[in-house]
Amino acid sequence: MATEYGPDRSKSCLYQSPKESPSGSNCRPLVPGVEPLEGGYAEEFVQPVDDKYRCEHCSRVLCNARQTECGHRFCESCLDTLLRIGGQACPADQEPLDGTEVFNDNCCRKEVLRLMIHCRNHKAGCKQQMVLSGLEAHLKTCPFQQVQCTRSGCSEFVRQRDLGDHLTNKCKHREVKCKYCQKETTLAQLQTHETSECPYSLRASPKNCGAHVHRPEIKGQMSESPKAEGCCKFSSYGCTFKVGDLPGVTAMSTSEAGVAKGLIQRTKEHESHSVEQHLLLVLLKNKALEEKVAELESEVTEKRKDLQQLANQIPKMEKEMLSTGQSVTRSEIKLNQSQKTLTVHTDKLQQVERELLERGKLEEDLKQDILAVRCSMGNLSSRVSVLENGPSPCLYRGASSTASAEHQVIQHDRMLSVHEVRLAEIDLRFQLLETASYNGKLVWKIRDYTRRKQEAVSGKTLSLYSQPFYTSSFGYKMCARVYLNGDGMGKSTHLSLFFVVMHGEYDPLLPWPFRQKVTLALLDQGPSKKHVTDLFKPDPDSTSFRKPHTDMNIASGCPLFVPQPVLENEMHHYIKDDTIFIKVTVDVSDSLEL
Repeated sequence: MATEYGPDRSKSCLYQSPKESPSGSNCRPLVPGVEPLEGGYAEEFVQPVDDKYRCEHCSRVLCNARQTECGHRFCESCLDTLLRIGGQACPADQEPLDGTEVFNDNCCRKEVLRLMIHCRNHKAGCKQQMVLSGLEAHLKTCPFQQVQCTRSGCSEFVRQRDLGDHLTNKCKHREVKCKYCQKETTLAQLQTHETSECPYSLRASPKNCGAHVHRPEIKGQMSESPKAEGCCKFSSYGCTFKVGDLPGVTAMSTSEAGVAKGLIQRTKEHESHSVEQHLLLVLLKNKALEEKVAELESEVTEKRKDLQQLANQIPKMEKEMLSTGQSVTRSEIKLNQSQKTLTVHTDKLQQVERELLERGKLEEDLKQDILAVRCSMGNLSSRVSVLENGPSPCLYRGASSTASAEHQVIQHDRMLSVHEVRLAEIDLRFQLLETASYNGKLVWKIRDYTRRKQEAVSGKTLSLYSQPFYTSSFGYKMCARVYLNGDGMGKSTHLSLFFVVMHGEYDPLLPWPFRQKVTLALLDQGPSKKHVTDLFKPDPDSTSFRKPHTDMNIASGCPLFVPQPVLENEMHHYIKDDTIFIKVTVDVSDSLEL
C-alpha cells in the first residue's frame, strides 16, 4: 500500500511578525506561562513525538507552528530569527524563505497542544499527566511547584504544598507577639525589640542581689545612692539580712566609696558569723527539694504504669487493625470480581439482545421469502394446469402438452433469474445514487465497529471501502478506505484512513493530476466535538493522483491517523452505539466547472 502524507495545512491567515501583528489577533493564540521565550517546547512528553511536530530549526516540539511555502514547519520564534537575517533558506530543502508566504498552522498547533506530557515537577515527585494545553492550569495547583513566600521581605521559595507550614511555623518574617508587652513584630526583629525597645522586658538588677526588674526601673536603681540596701548571698534560701537595716552604716563614711566599702565589710562579717544559720537554710531548702523530687518520682512511676498498660494494648490493636485491613482487602477483591462478572454478563446480555433482534429480522425476511415462493409456486401450478388442460396448437405444434409446459416453465425460470439479477443491480445502483454526494463531502457511517474490528484482526476483512462521492455532478469520482486494525506502520496500533481516486465517467474532461486539498476526519459524537482531523495536499508526481486506468488508483492517506486506545477510550465519544463516523472533505473552491 503506497502511503503519502502532504504537510500542507489550512492557511487561515498570513503570517505576521510580532512587531507587525495587531494586539488581540486571532492568528496568534498563546498559552501564557507554558510557551518558551525562544524555540520549541522542552517538556517531557509521555510518548515519543512524531517528527512532523518538530521544528526544522531547533528540532524541538513546535511552539505556535508556522508553515513556509515549501511545506516545512517552524516555531514562531525560530522563524522570526531566520527572517530577521536576510537571504535565509529553509534548513530542510534550502528553498529561499519569504515572510509574505508564511502561514499559521493552527491545525498543527491544536494537535501539539493535545499531546500528553509529564508535569514539570515530575522529578520532584508529581505523577500527574496532562495535555500540553492544560499544563498552566495544573501548575497553579501542583503541590510540588516552587512558589515564593507571600510575606513582604521574605524571598524564600518553597513547594506549594509546604507554603502553609512555612507561613505558620518557619517564615522569619511571620508576625509574633512580644511576651512582655504583647506588641506584634516579625520574628526576625523580635530579639532586637526585646533587648532594645520593649519597656517591659526584665533585666538583672544593678544591686547584684539576683533580682530582675523592668527596664525603666534599672535607670532609677542606677541613679540611687550607694547607701541602698545590700542583700545576702543566701537570700534565695531564706536569709533576710540587709546591710541597710543595720545601725551605724551611714556613719562609716560620708563618701560614696566609703559607703560601698562599709557595705562589703558588713556583708562579709554577716557571712562569717552566720555560717550555721546559712547551712540550716540550705538543708531546709534541700529537704524541700528532696520531698518534691520524691513526689515527682511517684508521679513518674504512675505514668510509667499507665504507659505500660497502653503499650500492652498496642499489639492487640495492631492485630485488630491487621485483621480489619485483610477483611477490607478481601471485600475489595470480591467487589472487583463481582464488577467484572457483572460487566461480562452485561456484555453477553447486550450481545444476546442484538442476536435476538437479528434473528427476528431474519425470521421476518424468511417468512416473506416463503410467502413469495408459495405465491410463485401457486402461479406456476396454475399455469401448468392450464397448459396441461388446453395446449395451444400455435405454441406446441406436434409436441405433447406436458413436455411443452415443462419447457415453458424452464424458460420462465430463466427469465425470472435474469430479471432478479437486473433488479438487484438496479437496487444497488439506486442505493449508491441515494447516498452519493456531489459537493466534495463524504460522511461515512460504519456500523458494528466491534465485529468489523475483530474481522480485521483475524484477517478476514482487512479494509472497508465507502460509497463513492463526487466533487460535482460531472467531477472527480472518489471514495475512502479504512483499516480498522491499521495498515503498514499503524498495523495493530492505529486506525489507518486513506483517500482513493476512482475511475469516473467524465475523467477525459477533467484536469490531471488531481490537485484538490483533502481533509480526513474522525467525528466526535459527544458534545465537545473534538474531531480528529488531518489535511494534505496531493503530490502531483504520485501515481495515486494521476488519471485512473483501472477502477481505482492506489490509496493515499494516513496509516497513523488515530491511535486505537484514543479511538476506543470511553472518555471520548468517537464510538457510540458501536458506530463511528468518518468525514472526507475535498476542497472544490478552485475546481474547474464543466
